[in-house]
This record gives sequence, structure tokens and C-alpha cells, in this order.
Amino acid sequence: MSFRSRMAKKKNGLKARHNQAPKTSGRYPTVFLKAKIPTGIDFFRCSEGQHIVDILPWEAGPDMPLDEQNVPVTEEGDFDYVLDLFVHQNVGSVNQPYVCPYENFGLPCPICEYVKANRLPKKEWSKIRAKRRSIYLVWDRTNPEEEKKGVQIFDAAHFFMEEKIDEIARLPRGGGYIPFSDPDEGKSICWSRKGTGQENTAYLGHRFIDRESAIPDRILDKTFALDQVITMHTDYDEIKNAFNSTLKNETPTEDEPFEDSEEEQEVPEEKSKPKTTKSATKPAVKKKVVVKRKIRTRKK
Repeated sequence: MSFRSRMAKKKNGLKARHNQAPKTSGRYPTVFLKAKIPTGIDFFRCSEGQHIVDILPWEAGPDMPLDEQNVPVTEEGDFDYVLDLFVHQNVGSVNQPYVCPYENFGLPCPICEYVKANRLPKKEWSKIRAKRRSIYLVWDRTNPEEEKKGVQIFDAAHFFMEEKIDEIARLPRGGGYIPFSDPDEGKSICWSRKGTGQENTAYLGHRFIDRESAIPDRILDKTFALDQVITMHTDYDEIKNAFNSTLKNETPTEDEPFEDSEEEQEVPEEKSKPKTTKSATKPAVKKKVVVKRKIRTRKK
């Protein structure tokens, strides 16, 4: 059978391939499950300059991290505005990140066990310890062109965003927190990024500003459970095997050993981080019922 005869029978398949969206990027290590992210949702890129975003509330799924009482920080079906995660980054030969089983769920973690069992040089400790990440759903309000992008995922270091937001949301004299993620009565968040490299990047000037209007239903209806689009649970042996390959490829350092005490665990690359995260109150999208988010503390 000739080429044209064979092709005639499967021409529709070729047409379908032409109609597929082009591949925008290659494979890269990530904790996100791309196949579960709703169609049309992209990642927010925090470029240099000023940004104005609305942080959106979303309905929690069944895989939220646990607090020290082994209770989900937000119960399934309740609303939250941030997924607060500890992640081991750059593990193994392909630099795969893993959601830390110990810091997030109180389960055994081979990397944390290694850190606890060894007096590590500070550089090595900083590289392999679990880093705190803050993951949001946002609507970029910086300009009309950015607004057209709709709901986006914003994955940021806790130090750059949530630590700053927690501070400005705190009302004086024990007055609680500004419910900035409320879709009707909340606030937009404005800040500036300076620098682009690992060593010179800073997020500065975080502040709340009044929204021009409430968040519309067309945006709220596209929100989803962030804990359902991330690999929240990875098998212990898979993490251990990947981490062992990291250790085999490590070059010994001459730094002074660094004790892994609780106080030193809180020292970030830039400056110290708080041991707890208190959040603004959050209402359900369809109701005027404020739901308080449980305070999450580091596990000892």
C-alpha cells in the first residue's frame, strides 16, 4: 500500500495534531501535577517592577497539610487563601522537588532524618533542608492586559510574600487580621520586585490598596483546590533513593559543622522567619460567613 493510501485512512489524526496547542516548554522538575491543573490556568510570573494582585480564596481539598495536632490546617470544603508548604528542592540527579512528609504531615522523611542525624556544614544544611513555600491563586490587576489572563498560580518563597502579608494584615492591639482575600470586601496587594538573580532579588513595599471593584463570579468560578494539583504524598523509598543519588554526587565542603537545633532551623538565607503563620480571616465565596484558618506551627 502506498504512502498516500495509508495516509488517507488516518488523515483525520493528522488534522487533529495540527489543531493541538503548541508545546510551550520542555520537562522540568516540579511538584505540580500539570494534568490536573484546569485548562487555561497559567503560572504568575513576578518580573521586575511593580505588581498589583488580588489573592483569591479557594475551597480546600482532602490533602491539606496537618498542624501539630494532626488536624488539617483547613478542613476539606472550607476556604483558604494560601497553601503553606515545606518543600525539599533539587533532590537527585534531575533536581526533583518533594513535598516534605515530616514538616507537612508528621510522617517519616529520609532527608529530615539525615539532617537530624548529622552535624552538617551550613552550606549543605541550607541546600537540603525543607524550604517554606507559599502558593496562591491570584488575579493580576496590574494593568488591563494582565487582567485578561484571569486566574493564575503564584508559587513564592514564604519569605518574599506570606511573611510580609502576615505582618501588614495584622491589626494593632490584638484586633485580628484584615480579611484581604474576601472577594467582596477584601484588598488588593501591591509590591515591587527588584533584581532577577538568586543573590540580588528582593520583594519590597508590600501594602494593601482598595480594590476598584469586587472580584467577579467569572474569576471566582475558576478557582480550584491547590492541594489537588500538587504531589502532596510521595513514597518514602522514592524520596530516599533520589536523595541517596544526591549524596553520591555531593562534593565535600570545608565549612564548619552546623548544628541542627530548632533555633538554627529557623535561620533563612536572607533573614529569620517566624515560627508560626497567622492568616487573615476568610469567608466562603458564596456566603458572608468568616472562616478562621487554624494557625500552623513548625513541628518539633
